Amino acid sequence: MDGFLPTFTKRKLLPPTYREATWDKPVSRVGEPERVIIPLQDSPGASHQVAVKEGEEVTAGQKLGAMGEAPACLSVHASISGTVEQIAPLTHPLGFQAISVSIASNGKNETCESSPLNAGDHAGNGQKVLEGLQGMGIPLNYRHLMASESGVSCLIINATEFEPFLTSRHLLLKEHGNEVAAGLKVLMEACSVKQAVVVVENTHTSLVEPLKKTGQGTANITVKGVAQPYPDTAPWLLGEKYVKAQGQVMSIDLSSLFAINNAWVSGLPFTEQLVTIAGSAIRDPQNAWVKTGTPLSSIITHAGGDLSRVGRVSLGGPLMGIPQHTLDAPLIKKAKGVFAAVAFLFDEHRESRFYKQAPCVKCAKCVDVCPASLVPATISDFVNNKLLDDAQEWGLFHCVECGLCEYSCPSRIPLLDIMRLGKVLLKGENCLLGRNIFGALDG
Repeated sequence: MDGFLPTFTKRKLLPPTYREATWDKPVSRVGEPERVIIPLQDSPGASHQVAVKEGEEVTAGQKLGAMGEAPACLSVHASISGTVEQIAPLTHPLGFQAISVSIASNGKNETCESSPLNAGDHAGNGQKVLEGLQGMGIPLNYRHLMASESGVSCLIINATEFEPFLTSRHLLLKEHGNEVAAGLKVLMEACSVKQAVVVVENTHTSLVEPLKKTGQGTANITVKGVAQPYPDTAPWLLGEKYVKAQGQVMSIDLSSLFAINNAWVSGLPFTEQLVTIAGSAIRDPQNAWVKTGTPLSSIITHAGGDLSRVGRVSLGGPLMGIPQHTLDAPLIKKAKGVFAAVAFLFDEHRESRFYKQAPCVKCAKCVDVCPASLVPATISDFVNNKLLDDAQEWGLFHCVECGLCEYSCPSRIPLLDIMRLGKVLLKGENCLLGRNIFGALDG
């Protein structure tokens, strides 16, 4: 939970948003990196196919292979033009070695020919549209969407900014709201979904009204203003509060909707995304378009970050982001930001007591902030004492891993890490919600 300053004063229950630095700042673009690393796996040992070989020249948008198994496999594309240097297990930001394609840029920015989906035989054929979106590398839960018995009756789009510092969703809607809405309509027609709900914070007045206007004439797309942001790991909370529909509710990411419109209108595969680059180690915080597979070091350097002073880097934000052990890790799809905090080095006698873990004082602040109405301190005690069945009974797997309990804890107990450890001990690493946020095949 590094990076929240100051840490020497008593904290409030909720962290400041720190959005001012990037809220209305023009969007930039990270230049083409020297090389990109494109993973072909989104979990350890996952199925994959390779369509290129080492030494081959590729163009931006060219298919490199696919991840996953049919019928839910997802095509993977080159984000730059250049030479395939390596096809091997390489660092993945989720913390494992994934079979990946490393491409060295040739500086030519050559792109392959594109064919818009709306120009083919996809019109009126939902199955064909979904197959086309798969071929464009757009991350959705295809296995569920293609199942005729799935019963998906409503799509819910979380447009709130739960993480401090991050404003990429705000900028995406502000600058490309019409394209996002168009992509939503394409997906609804393809899946025969009758209802969609876009959830936006009430304070985002610049977005609420334009979105409502965009939805006019489409009675089945509604915009709900909410008082507080919600984490992506808890779509069921939004569904219970703001959706009145029979059947199942599926959460869809904003970046996927924008990519759907690009594929439908221009035939462009998903090879670029808008992310926030922020944190105490970033001199010029900003929102920027970044090529998929760009190393985190290149992203941080673009925003004025000094790599020698970086202490913690997370893919995502400071609360729920995935900490990185190397800056060679690439940007993957569905990431909303890159957070970098300055490293503070203290002698032992100068270290603030707020950085040291102390015994639980039973203040119940973790209970007050928990969006899932859990008792994190009690569950973490069960995990620490290896009473895993009791931890599960008290709602361990209902934890949405938002990090608010850990932030608000005056004793500096690493509650989120303990909860994640309990899940891994019971069901393995694949149960972690971070994989669902950033995993390419999940919706």
